[in-house]
Amino acid sequence: MSERPTPEAARAAYDQLLADIERFAATLRSRFPTAITCRLGCTGCCQQHLTILPIEAARLREHVAALDAPTQARLREQAQATRHREADLASTVTPNGTLTFPPDPERNVPCPALVNEACAVYPARPVLCRTHGFPLLYLDETTEDGGLLDVCPLNFTDGEAEISHRDVFDMTIVNLRLVAASLAFEPDGERQSIADVILSATPAP
Repeated sequence: MSERPTPEAARAAYDQLLADIERFAATLRSRFPTAITCRLGCTGCCQQHLTILPIEAARLREHVAALDAPTQARLREQAQATRHREADLASTVTPNGTLTFPPDPERNVPCPALVNEACAVYPARPVLCRTHGFPLLYLDETTEDGGLLDVCPLNFTDGEAEISHRDVFDMTIVNLRLVAASLAFEPDGERQSIADVILSATPAP
């Protein structure tokens, strides 16, 4: 029986995954310089509060703990506001008791790490944030070819750039590597919200 990977090996696997993602993202930006419009200040994909895997939470927690005091205080304030906002939303339920989150911009829960239209934890952002906006291929057995292509509606809008099989993040592979690294890092760990990670990494006033 093979030995379970150590937390250090899990971190190395996670680091390699992030490096591979960044390398391929740079390749796609070079290949599609006008079709991919993601840039600083474009925060459409940041209008949701994510939960992340334990290995991502650990990296984010370490990064936030190393930030300067004013930034930590700002993030903590926003994380607390996020918690209150979600509690208010959770008070709206359907007759059968199911939580409802209507697609109303006024009811969005932005990421608590978003400061002045920029990500305050950019170097430690999770995998979903690193891949969102790019062409993503998901396994979907309901489609004829077994796959579903997803891309930000702000990208590839001119109709001239053609996406081929070499131009996509295969999210089955990406997520498999991510989950494997996280399970090796903390086998019994649960997903954590970004707000909770921020609160655990910042000192109370």
